[in-house]
Amino acid sequence: MTTPKKQHFGSLRTQSGVICPRCRHIAEAPAGHRLLRCPQHEETVLVSPAALADADGDPFMGMIIGDRFAVLELLGAGSMGTVYRARQEAMGRDVAIKIVRSERLVDAQSKSRFQQEARATSLLSSRHTVTVFDFGEVIVEEDDPDPCEVDGSLFLAMELLSGESLGARLKRGGRLSPQQTVRIARQALLSLAEAHDKGIIHRDLKPDNLVLTPDAHGDEICKVLDFGIAKVLTHQGDIDALETQAGTVFGTPRYMSPEQAQGKQLDARSDLYSLGVILYHMLLGEPPFVDSDAVVVMAHHIKTVPKRPSEADPDLVLPEALEVLLMRVLDKDPDNRPQSASRFIALLDELGDLTQLPSAAATPLTAPERTSATMIRELGDGGHKAPRWLPYTTLLGVVALAATLALSVGRGSLTLKANLLDEPASRAALALTDQVADRALAIDRRAGRAAQAAATRATSSAAPSASVRPKPRVGQRGYKRFDRP
Repeated sequence: MTTPKKQHFGSLRTQSGVICPRCRHIAEAPAGHRLLRCPQHEETVLVSPAALADADGDPFMGMIIGDRFAVLELLGAGSMGTVYRARQEAMGRDVAIKIVRSERLVDAQSKSRFQQEARATSLLSSRHTVTVFDFGEVIVEEDDPDPCEVDGSLFLAMELLSGESLGARLKRGGRLSPQQTVRIARQALLSLAEAHDKGIIHRDLKPDNLVLTPDAHGDEICKVLDFGIAKVLTHQGDIDALETQAGTVFGTPRYMSPEQAQGKQLDARSDLYSLGVILYHMLLGEPPFVDSDAVVVMAHHIKTVPKRPSEADPDLVLPEALEVLLMRVLDKDPDNRPQSASRFIALLDELGDLTQLPSAAATPLTAPERTSATMIRELGDGGHKAPRWLPYTTLLGVVALAATLALSVGRGSLTLKANLLDEPASRAALALTDQVADRALAIDRRAGRAAQAAATRATSSAAPSASVRPKPRVGQRGYKRFDRP
């Protein structure tokens, strides 16, 4: 579809009525939900001049998708596609249309996978899952002068929600209370439980995919969107890998499970880990691993145990049972996590009423969770001063163990299956996983050298040198003598 040059869009904001995105035909705005079609381009509806200016030449503006949905406004764009407000005139309702451009599809099987995923998602009925009305492929008429921009793209028509995403809420407010956090996580799990039972894995859980919207009674609820769309854009196992390799950070390495970062086969427990990272973000105001380099973040997800919330923020008032559950969900081994969304919900329900929270001081670490620093303080409190070198040697031992584990990970376990990808994609994915492995080992080496140097300095300063003579003192007869050892 041809559109006029972009330099004319700014002047449209001052115009009234409705306008054709193709020929600039202007008419008076119709009343109600009625749409007007351009007299010169019958397959194009007239849109608001301001909306056309905001879209800045988007080729889908004014297009009728699937013979039912007229695109009226650009709502947002991201790595998963572009979202528009569209009107389904026969039903008298506005919907959200997500369009995945044809150039974003990896291979010829992407359309088939999209239809399978969209069909399965359309069967989800949880009130905490965004409703899917329709899906399909964008077909452009043969007489369109420039069909290549949009032809072959895929669309997904969903309910149009008011409210805001959890990502926007966190950017605005920083963090949420434990009560709000558990409520949102539980509602998201209700959506995941139904999807997982039907064999659907989300693969891209992040705050921007959780929408906080009022229900029919005005109560705020959480809804999950974008189920299965990630599988359409990339083959299972390399989600985000190729995006990061190409220099366009997908946005989800911060919420990626260790098995996803390693290109392994995914199951429902990967979604639970990602939701655990979101839960951590809600409580502390940021995810457990933050870095401008996506490769570093992925390496941390594979090998670094996140700080306990009470350690990351000692002032945080949090029930110990919730903290223990969160650390269990964030375990690197999927077998150690809750094995289903339903089980995760049951564990949250066991927390009971969170309105009466214990003070931070009343939440001691359990015996298996005690750190070396805690034990050193206990030794000091008992009247036996701990050696100055003890924390350094303890840290050195921990780092050495972590380095050994990292070496066992290596490039071998991070290598993606080449037969799942075409040749260029395989090279890109393998290069990325090599970067993740190298960065993980580099982190361990730097930490090991720093700990060893610190231990050496502490040991040398704690013991006196044998070459230093004892200080003499004056005896009763006026001559100097040395104390005997």
